[in-house]
Amino acid sequence: MKTPILRFAIDSVYRKIGIAVEATSDPADPVSFDLIPSENHPNDSFSVHFSLSWRTATAEFIPGKFATPLIEQMGLAGTDGKSLFTAFASALEARKTHLTFRVNGIDLSPLDSTDWPTNWRRIELQARSALQVIERDDLAQMQQLITDLVIPIFGMAVSLIGVEETKGSTEGEPEGNAIQTPATRYERKRVNREACIQLKGTRCMTCGFDFGTFYGPIGAGYIEIHHITPVSQIGSDYQIDIARDLVPLCANCHAMVHKENPPVPILRLSKLIQDRKGE
Repeated sequence: MKTPILRFAIDSVYRKIGIAVEATSDPADPVSFDLIPSENHPNDSFSVHFSLSWRTATAEFIPGKFATPLIEQMGLAGTDGKSLFTAFASALEARKTHLTFRVNGIDLSPLDSTDWPTNWRRIELQARSALQVIERDDLAQMQQLITDLVIPIFGMAVSLIGVEETKGSTEGEPEGNAIQTPATRYERKRVNREACIQLKGTRCMTCGFDFGTFYGPIGAGYIEIHHITPVSQIGSDYQIDIARDLVPLCANCHAMVHKENPPVPILRLSKLIQDRKGE
C-alpha cells in the first residue's frame, strides 16, 4: 500500500502537470522515491527522484539508460517550451531554491536560453530546497516540498520534451490537449496553469482574494488563470509567455474582466476595486 506521501505525489503530478506516474521507493525510507511516467519504459524515458537529507530536500531529473533521443529532443525545444522552462525556473529562484542546470557538463542559466546549445547529449537538472528543519513525519511539510520541488522539475522536463498541439475547446484553455512526442500524454494547459501558479501564486492579482485563506483546506491552491491576450486572438503560431500572458484571478474578477470585449485590463480592474474600497 502506498503511503500518504506517495499518493499525494502521484496525484499532484497528474493534476498539475497531466502525467500519470508510478512510484518506487525503499520500504525503509518511503519519503525518498522515484516518480516514473507510466506510459513509457523507464529506460527510454525519465524519472524524478525525491530525497531528503538533514536540512534539505532535493528533486532531480534522471534520464533513462537509453534516453538519448529524449535528451536530444529537449535540446531542440522551441521558444514556447524554453519560455515555460524559464517560468518554472524563475519560481524556484524566487523561493531561494538552489537550481542546478547543466548540459553536456556545462553550467547554463535556467533563466536565459539565449546561449543554450542545440546538441544535447547529457542533462543535469536538480532543485534543492533552502536550509530548513526537515520533519519526515510532518505530512504537510512533505506535501509542500513535493509541490515546491517535484512539480517544477516535472514541469521543466515536459516543457522541453515538446508537444503536438490540438485545438482548444473552452475559453481560458487555448492550448487544448497535447501529446508528448515520446508517447507520454499530458495536457499542456495544465503545465501552463501550474507554471503561472508557481510563479505568481494563488492570490487574485486584482483584489487579493485567497481561496485557501477564506475557505480553509477545501480552497487551498484553487485559483482561475486568465489569459491577458484573448483566446480569440491567439493564432497557431502564438508563443505564450507565462510571466506576460497569464495571471491568477478569483472567479469574480475573472468574470468581470470578461464583461467587456476586449477584456478589461488588469490594472484598470484593480483601480476600480481600489476606488470602490475608498468610497
